[in-house]
Amino acid sequence: MSIETPMNRRSFLKGATVVGAAAAATGALGLAGCAPQGKSDAAKGAATTESGELILDAETFQNAKWNFEIPPEPIDESKITNTVECEILVIGAGVGGLVTAASAVEEGADVVVIASSSGPVSRGGSNAAFNTRLTHELGLDFTREEIEPIFQSIFASNSFRLDQEKWWLVFDESGTAMNWLMDKVAPYGISAVIENNQRDGGTSWWDGGPLKTLNVSHSFVAEGAQAAGASQQIVVEALAEEITKGGGQIFYSTTAVQLDREGDNTGRVTGCVAKHDSEYTRYNASKGVVLATGDFSQDKDMVAKYCPMALPFGYGGVYDGSGLKLALWIGAAWQKYTPNAPMLATMGDEVLPCRWWAEGALTTFPGLLVNKKGVRYSNENCTYGYMPYPQRVQPDGCAFLIWDENWVRDSAPWQSDRVGGEARDTQEVYDAIQALFDPNTDWTTTEEYAGFDATMAENAVKADTLEELADGLGLPREEFLAQVERYNSYCETGLDDEFHKDKRFLLPVKQPPFYGIKNEPYTLCITGGLNTDIQMHVCDANNDPIPGLYGVGTVVGDMYGDVYDYKVPGINLGGACTTFGYLLGKNLHAGTW
Repeated sequence: MSIETPMNRRSFLKGATVVGAAAAATGALGLAGCAPQGKSDAAKGAATTESGELILDAETFQNAKWNFEIPPEPIDESKITNTVECEILVIGAGVGGLVTAASAVEEGADVVVIASSSGPVSRGGSNAAFNTRLTHELGLDFTREEIEPIFQSIFASNSFRLDQEKWWLVFDESGTAMNWLMDKVAPYGISAVIENNQRDGGTSWWDGGPLKTLNVSHSFVAEGAQAAGASQQIVVEALAEEITKGGGQIFYSTTAVQLDREGDNTGRVTGCVAKHDSEYTRYNASKGVVLATGDFSQDKDMVAKYCPMALPFGYGGVYDGSGLKLALWIGAAWQKYTPNAPMLATMGDEVLPCRWWAEGALTTFPGLLVNKKGVRYSNENCTYGYMPYPQRVQPDGCAFLIWDENWVRDSAPWQSDRVGGEARDTQEVYDAIQALFDPNTDWTTTEEYAGFDATMAENAVKADTLEELADGLGLPREEFLAQVERYNSYCETGLDDEFHKDKRFLLPVKQPPFYGIKNEPYTLCITGGLNTDIQMHVCDANNDPIPGLYGVGTVVGDMYGDVYDYKVPGINLGGACTTFGYLLGKNLHAGTW
């Protein structure tokens, strides 16, 4: 559990490129029990070259211990000065933890929440839920027969490396959970809208395209928090207040450092030891301990072992896997399928002209996308969960978004961010773009875009000619101009001979001034973690539940396969956090889980 601060969607995409998996394994990871040795000592362990490079083989790699797998010494009992008793202990004050706690408190449970953060925290704001009263009102409900082929396509695209039962649990129970959550936050002036993930607000827009994206994502809005997909912070703040009103207790700036498990880590988990300032407190939980501590994207060692494909990407995650380590140290197993699935993104809504897809259609960009050599490398019509992969293998891992003066007008049909919502005011969008490209804009004091990554503006170029645009972005003129000419010809004919982009998104680059932004992909977080069953028990390597220990949110393993799947936008918040948390709170109090 790292110390977090409340984050909005604009602060989602941050970070810097890190070393590759091989470098991490040989250097930074420090394999325990494999101290550097000479060639003559190879039989005793891992060998090194004359220059000190670690030589790995399959046996050494499989048998090595990672630093994070080695548990620390138990906290000296003499240092534990306080004890808190409760029925249910929740570790973490994000969406999953607070939903679990609020659900249990509503049932009359004695609940304590501890969190290393200074307050409730959240990220994003898209909550997938099926067959809620809101989807029913909008005619967006699904029967099992309708959803079954969609789920099967998701399972197949992830090589069935996920827990199918958990997905069906989300389908069956998310409607009830989301209706409950909407009722919980309504007294705080918070309502829900359905994000507009299709151009026409229907359910079939993406048929025949690269992905089918469903309109089942609920976003919460309130006065002063109207951006669909970005307002989850208002929800967790309301839930925290509900918990305390109902008699639950929340202790912030309190970090769990040790899980207590009876029988020399063979019996029941009875609670934890946590640290606040310099004091240690033991929290005893008679019914169960719930880990809701987030992912591990800020721990390079864990990333190298469980999700090495994410190492080359920039880092936007905030959690260091501390809660997951607590469970590993007392006998919990990692999820069944590895590597874990990263949640990747590129061209985030920090890039103001692309806000339409981030808050509306989940596609990338109805314009031209080129690499450092000035040429296209992919169909631009792809969701942001997948676009980072072809972008990452381009020179320097960067891409350039190119559009012209008519972009705002031509993209206007997709500017709505919610089903049935009004189209975004084109003048407002145009003004935002001009502000982005104005070197005199002070992003530190601009209220509407507080938290905007001003470095994006440093990579933004506006030019009167395509030649000037190429020079400003550092692109080779000849290749870039030839690419723009080819692309514009596709826009005229409606036929993309290079990458077969949907003609609806072939917007030409002809009318000056011209605009361009350099962009790099990022890791938002890494999904999945501990081996968990359908009742959210944390399990050991034999798939046997560890008595008294549960997980919600990204702690839950095997929800995803190869990558985080955006065919059901918001499945993490709406499913793993809200649905599983709601069910866990109810069943823990009742003693049925």
